Amino acid sequence: MATFDNTRPLVAAMAVGCAKAALDLTRELLEQAGVVVDYDRPAVTQSAAAAKFLQMEADWEAAHLLMLQAAWMADNRKPNSLEASMAKAKAGRVGSDITLSCVELAGSVGYSETELLEKWARDSKILDIFEGTQQIQQLIVARRVLGLSSTALK
Repeated sequence: MATFDNTRPLVAAMAVGCAKAALDLTRELLEQAGVVVDYDRPAVTQSAAAAKFLQMEADWEAAHLLMLQAAWMADNRKPNSLEASMAKAKAGRVGSDITLSCVELAGSVGYSETELLEKWARDSKILDIFEGTQQIQQLIVARRVLGLSSTALK
């Protein structure tokens, strides 16, 4: 488990990085298409594409912060089983959701091989599974939060 506590933040970092690359490229593609993301207005008053983009950025920020906390704890030799599993679960799911949503927002360009969006969407899926699936991460988090052993909570 100690190995996983050190490697799960790394997998979370890969997922966060993949999602960030997809967000950055999608922002450029949306701007080229004339979609303006206005950070000074509520999402509900903007186009559906801009609102979706704002929601994805918020999800990305949450995953990024969880990953940073888990990685910092690992670097400083602090117990981080809970944080590592939370970061991996959040970043894996968010990374996959964001990259797939970016493909959809980009339309036909998102599915073409001329841009990297479709590759990042495929790559991010393994990061959701690698080092433990969502179900395993949720089980670890539940055990840590409830203070139960693996035999008590299966």
